[in-house]
Amino acid sequence: MSSDAFEQQMAMLRAEYRHDLPATLLGVENLWRSLATGSVPPARLMELQRQLHSIAGSAKTFGLAQLTESARAAEDFLEPYCAAGALPGVTEQAHLERLLHALKRAAP
Repeated sequence: MSSDAFEQQMAMLRAEYRHDLPATLLGVENLWRSLATGSVPPARLMELQRQLHSIAGSAKTFGLAQLTESARAAEDFLEPYCAAGALPGVTEQAHLERLLHALKRAAP
């Protein structure tokens, strides 16, 4: 593949990633809301962490380093709760919500 073809392909992938990003972030937000309200079992906290891990791993590839940092911060914050299989307490939930808000603000 030529350099120009590669750049075109990457530009297309970046545009697709950015197009899909609002839905991805909405999925994160909705899952957290369901967890926080008890609509889904706490075991799904690991799913939330995986979603954040996926964003952290992919965003930088598409030129969104701040989004990667924000996703990684939320992912890392969830680690001990996932290991324990329990939701964060009220104070910690407020902190996670701030991290998720920062994630949303980091999106283009």
